[in-house]
Amino acid sequence: MVANAEIRELADAEETSAATDLITRVWQAQTPPVPFPFMRALGLAGAPILGCFVAGRLAAVAVGFLSSDPDGPLLHSHVVGVDEQWRGAGLGRKIKLGQRSWCLERGITRMAWTFDPLRTANAYFNLTRLGATGVSYHSDFYGQMNDVFNHGMPTDRVLVHWDLTGSEPRGACAAESTARCLLFQGAAGEPVHGVPDLMTREDVRLRIPRTVPADTSLALHWRLALREVLEPLLRSGFRWTAADQNGTYVLTPPPA
Repeated sequence: MVANAEIRELADAEETSAATDLITRVWQAQTPPVPFPFMRALGLAGAPILGCFVAGRLAAVAVGFLSSDPDGPLLHSHVVGVDEQWRGAGLGRKIKLGQRSWCLERGITRMAWTFDPLRTANAYFNLTRLGATGVSYHSDFYGQMNDVFNHGMPTDRVLVHWDLTGSEPRGACAAESTARCLLFQGAAGEPVHGVPDLMTREDVRLRIPRTVPADTSLALHWRLALREVLEPLLRSGFRWTAADQNGTYVLTPPPA
């Protein structure tokens, strides 16, 4: 963790332009994922456009906006990006906690965002490090995108909710290895399905590759296999509650 990092809202057009450039670099996108005019308008409308500054330089950005669902108001965290030179320095967690503080100061007790379930590092960060919960699956949510992470793949996403009312999250939980496995890797790295049982009242687990396969065909095979398992589980009331850094995911059944 960088001790002298400062989290604050972006002050002006110059900082907002720098934030647009940072996000575009992080995603290696052909066009800005969050265009400058839109980000500027969000800030004017009161949305939290937060920057993490190290020695006065912008090192990370978080773009969110106010939303609501049947359970009340929440902050939707649309994009969080950390500049490459600061990866692994704890700035992603620091700026996420900055969003949390922004919410609690305004009486908002929940956050939500989507992420790619094939990316195990993101799953570990969101579910285990922060303590968020996966609640729904969205197939090809954004359609085709032109950045390096999404190009040529369906943009499936899982929506997570983060309860902000507890103490500061410290990532105490880990993926349980004893739960029944519904998806795992075969001898050639291909996805293999276990026997599904949506009526079970026990935790289930999935085991996927630690990193997205470099082979596009195999990566697509995993995308569709994970969709086939995760989507009906979440729709039936299971909640995605834990992930480890090796690609083991744990889902918890609905209350009896």
